[in-house]
Amino acid sequence: MNGQGPRKATLAAVAGAAALMMASVWLDVGAGTAAARSSAQGPLPLPTLPIPSVSVSLPPVNPPQVTLSPIKPPLLEPTLEPSTAPTAAPTAGPTAPTVDTPPTGGSPVGVRPEDGGPMASPGSAAAIIAADPAADLYPQPPVDAAVTPQARQVAALTEVQHRIQYLHNILARTRDDLTRLQREPDPMLQLLTALTAGAAPASGAASPAPLAAADSADVVDTPTGRAVALSAAITSGQAELTRRQQEEASLRQEIDRRVRPALAVEEPAGAAYGGGRLGRPLSGRLTSRFGTRFDPYYKVWQLHPGVDLAAPIGTPILAAADGRVTRAGWYGGYGNYTCIDHGRADGQRLSTCYGHQSRLLVSPGQRVRAGQVIGLVGSTGASTGPHLHFEVRLGGRPVDPLPWI
Repeated sequence: MNGQGPRKATLAAVAGAAALMMASVWLDVGAGTAAARSSAQGPLPLPTLPIPSVSVSLPPVNPPQVTLSPIKPPLLEPTLEPSTAPTAAPTAGPTAPTVDTPPTGGSPVGVRPEDGGPMASPGSAAAIIAADPAADLYPQPPVDAAVTPQARQVAALTEVQHRIQYLHNILARTRDDLTRLQREPDPMLQLLTALTAGAAPASGAASPAPLAAADSADVVDTPTGRAVALSAAITSGQAELTRRQQEEASLRQEIDRRVRPALAVEEPAGAAYGGGRLGRPLSGRLTSRFGTRFDPYYKVWQLHPGVDLAAPIGTPILAAADGRVTRAGWYGGYGNYTCIDHGRADGQRLSTCYGHQSRLLVSPGQRVRAGQVIGLVGSTGASTGPHLHFEVRLGGRPVDPLPWI
């Protein structure tokens, strides 16, 4: 009973330090950009930061300013209708490469390292993400300048998704730091942890409950002060993550609404593609959707720029539409990877890409027809099992494939 006075005074000191702490622990997130990001992707540099030794909060970053004009066609429901294209044998063409894995000591024959030959190892992923939480562990094809409103929307979507990836990786690391810190034998920290143990974590996040803030400078450079600051950073980061996810949903809805008119493709000179829905590359089960996810291979958050369709090794992969092969070879974490240019849609270059193949059956420059077998399903590259990774790209930037097929 007589000890309640000192305890209350101590709790008051701890309970008070929010203002001082919150003013002194903001992250300097403007210090860098993603090292591998193409300058053609536009503004909104993605920040880097070292692993924090004290807790910090995540400041806002101005997103690309995109004016979204209303679009009248209704939003297409994502469907996965089986393709009616026959699984015919590959048509005659140039000698096709048959690359299963990169040879020891380098990339496959004919594939240059600058084209994405070597892939990041699982052991190096954590260090890469620690240096740049928005870094791509998978190589990305070059992108076109975003000169039309539609292209600017797609570019804005890509940047927002990388910011979401950044926030997920920062939050995961900060939660780990807080969990380790809370194990330290500091009586005041243990008391605060016990007092807040019943608080609910942020929506969808398995994180420690937020600690009470304090305004006493005496506790800032203590385990208790650092724990309170880390907790404040988690709260701030989770709030921004929610805002960014809402922004992403709005951009995706506007882009998907354009799919129906975009399928009346503008044909460039010499193109054979006449518009219409893209064919489904195979009839496998959908196992992973487009968007930011916790990567099952690298065990960090990454933008998943396509969809995964499960199928046995050796299943034929069909070209989604007529077009010209622009890439066929080893491409880092994508393994054996093929991209096909189909002309222009929605004012932008339309292409489809196919990853993790066990065998490539086409070569760069070769013209293919819709439904032609271009390769076989495999599990090459950063893959945890046999499947096809299928992408749709506008101007080189990924969009959700489901409304297109």
